Amino acid sequence: MRNLIKKLKLDKHNDVYILNKPESFANAFDDIAYSGSIVTTSYVECALVFTQTKEAFINEMLTLFPRISDNSIIWVFYPNGTTKKEISELHKEFDWDFLGDYRLKPTKLIAVNSAWNVMKIKKAIA
Repeated sequence: MRNLIKKLKLDKHNDVYILNKPESFANAFDDIAYSGSIVTTSYVECALVFTQTKEAFINEMLTLFPRISDNSIIWVFYPNGTTKKEISELHKEFDWDFLGDYRLKPTKLIAVNSAWNVMKIKKAIA
């Protein structure tokens, strides 16, 4: 998964937070320093959020949103809708319009592997 760290350019960030990391990614980010909780920080430079449902992601956003700035990057990992292993309502055609409520916009989509996709979202600067 070293290639994933390069694709997401995680080594360029000083503060990386990884939330809800599943077992299948247990060692995927061992080559970078990261925290698994944002409770003690007031600013998030880069966050990786693993989610199975839209509701779970919205709940994460309630915690994340006050901590992100115009330069923050959030990578949202969600199961590929076609895999039997991960049953989820999130997939490529998912309605991401609710991101506008947080002044966020999707900017990139990457297929991580046969089971997971990741979408990069950033603040929409007016």
